[in-house]
Amino acid sequence: MSKTTLVLFWVIWLLDVLITLFGYREFISGVFGRYAAPSAKYISLWVTLLTVSMLIICASLYFKNHGQPSTAMMIAAVPLVLALPYVLWLGVVILSGSKTNWH
Repeated sequence: MSKTTLVLFWVIWLLDVLITLFGYREFISGVFGRYAAPSAKYISLWVTLLTVSMLIICASLYFKNHGQPSTAMMIAAVPLVLALPYVLWLGVVILSGSKTNWH
């Protein structure tokens, strides 16, 4: 594994960890927050999302440590690819300015 690939892997992996931590914060505030009224469906949805996120993090580390860096990069990049349309939309909103009419 080259140094550039290793650095890119850790950057992507850390972004995945930040996404997971943000999801965990949202789950905790939804369950124990001021106006929380969690249902079983709400909790099961969040537990599923957090489990998938942890599986992505652990699987990418597993494949990296077992000599398959390309597989590890592909697994770690899944959340970032899924978030790409949202990031592009935010870029359009930010670059269009505050006087844009969205009607």
